[in-house]
Amino acid sequence: MFIEILFATRSNTARRGTPRAYQLGTLGFFAAVAACASAPKTGASGESCGLRLRDSTFAAVGPVYRDCAVDRAAKLLTTDIRPDFRPTAARTACYSVDVEFVVDEAGRPEGGTARVIRTSEQAYADAVLATLNRWKYEPAVKQGAAVRQIVAEHRAMASQVVVAPAGGGRPSRSTTPPPPKC
Repeated sequence: MFIEILFATRSNTARRGTPRAYQLGTLGFFAAVAACASAPKTGASGESCGLRLRDSTFAAVGPVYRDCAVDRAAKLLTTDIRPDFRPTAARTACYSVDVEFVVDEAGRPEGGTARVIRTSEQAYADAVLATLNRWKYEPAVKQGAAVRQIVAEHRAMASQVVVAPAGGGRPSRSTTPPPPKC
């Protein structure tokens, strides 16, 4: 790979009389070496394992990896934690959130790194984020050592409104439509 770097100059010679073509060739060589050395690796699925620009905040504390760059990805151990969320709308609806955060070497989410990538309802996202400190993971492993890993999680819930006549009691399951799939 050769990367040609062009820059504007007022003369045909670069610094200290070095011909411009020679300087471009030297810069191109060093740029190509740097690009090859830092080229992101790809996982089994062909996706890039390199950190994304938005991941720089995660890396500020120390080395951090995406799931495709570790030998064993972090695995969620707690699955029974429910967010304290009560829908305010009197309608059948789905609520979802995609969050991203770092799981440390001990398997604990680093709360300060959590960010909402996408949500259908901010109040639901806030409720999910409030439970993050109770989540437990088996930490990611790279070359036999536990490492920090960026984890993406999707959470969803459905609310269903069932109308029943006053004094008629609770409707039976056979007459209640199934909840929406989220």
